[in-house]
Amino acid sequence: MAHAFAAFAVPDAHIHVLQQHPGLVHDYLDGAVPPSVAALPLPGGWPQEPLESLGSWGINHGNADLYHWILNGGPELAEGAGSIFQTWYEPDVHAALKLDPLNERFAFLSTQLPDLLALVDRVDVPRVQHAFVEWLKRRGERHDDIDQYACQPFVDEFQQFARGLQQAIARGDGLVW
Repeated sequence: MAHAFAAFAVPDAHIHVLQQHPGLVHDYLDGAVPPSVAALPLPGGWPQEPLESLGSWGINHGNADLYHWILNGGPELAEGAGSIFQTWYEPDVHAALKLDPLNERFAFLSTQLPDLLALVDRVDVPRVQHAFVEWLKRRGERHDDIDQYACQPFVDEFQQFARGLQQAIARGDGLVW
């Protein structure tokens, strides 16, 4: 399983090839073409070096559900683009394309990114604070010190993600994570 969240803007044509060849995504992200697919007619722009992530986030398997709460306003499972973080803790209940048999990498096509961006753009300090406090309560953890200063780093991460999504949308790309 992936240990940290890294998202990459990727053309839809590449996502379709990755979906048809489960597990190829790992080599793809590293900019490598394994011999098993070297003879395939690959779409133009196939990477020859490691892809650059849209940014760095504090998302991991221990808190993916917190990011889901922040994005969607609560713990309920989401449909559509809101299921992005859900792929890590409910790998069979989401709207993403599975790119490997181990549930490590997923994708959204370009048509799904505007909906994801709309959700990401709604993230602000009050939304984060509400989600963070409720998430901590549910876990039985201390939550009385969650203030704007504890929440602002989450907002900053989502703003960085929004900028990456805007660039991907402008290019007509999808998203691999």
